Amino acid sequence: MKIGFLYPGQGSQFVGMGRDLYAEYPVVKDIYTKASDILGFDVGKVSFHGRDRELRKTENTQVTVLIHSLAIQSILREEGVTPYLSAGHSLGEYSAVIAAKGISFEDGLQLVRLRGELMSEAGNSYHGRMAAIIGLSLSVVEEMCKNLSSSGTIVIANINTPHQIVLSGEIEVINKATELARKAGAKKSVLLPVSGAFHSPLMKEAAVKFSEALGKVRFNDLETSIIGNVSAQEIDKKEDVRRELTSQMSSPVRWLESMNR
Repeated sequence: MKIGFLYPGQGSQFVGMGRDLYAEYPVVKDIYTKASDILGFDVGKVSFHGRDRELRKTENTQVTVLIHSLAIQSILREEGVTPYLSAGHSLGEYSAVIAAKGISFEDGLQLVRLRGELMSEAGNSYHGRMAAIIGLSLSVVEEMCKNLSSSGTIVIANINTPHQIVLSGEIEVINKATELARKAGAKKSVLLPVSGAFHSPLMKEAAVKFSEALGKVRFNDLETSIIGNVSAQEIDKKEDVRRELTSQMSSPVRWLESMNR
């Protein structure tokens, strides 16, 4: 039987995540201790006992979700469970790459911390937001974005299922899109609890800064292949992994295509 690992992204966090694993598995305790030493703050405290408001800050969310994912993966590895193939949603792609030894744990943590900080700064500068539209087809949502584009930046950021699509862009335009989606018959049209317009052109400045950091990191060929968010293709070569991560911050996540591979 072939096993695939899926790594979650931002939005999956909750206060207390990893606390039970930390108490039971020495390998998990080692990961949290090492991560805290690398990052210079108590990751476990933020994850296990912090306030939801603190945990939801992008610069905290991304590293804590990453570490929680890698903690679970480390338990499975000790039990002899390894994936044939992996994929990660947005932030989760970094978990997949680190787990597959594409970059070191230390480099991965520092990259994700920087990624969160840059995305948070971009969110503060450009005042963007994201919204999930559920129950409308891709063609309807594409037409809606096209009609609203003259009012400001709005793009499709994630295509998660045929009828679950995430939009990203400037606040006023996204607010208008949620109203139009409801009028068009969407089952649900909700603003997401994130601090910026991720996977959109509003992240391009942050993406340029981040690419400079990526250029200084050593990449390795992956031990197990992943499906890239940007390409929706199976990749394992270090050049392809670097290219994916460089493009990902300001590009849409093609999750539906990835899952249909």
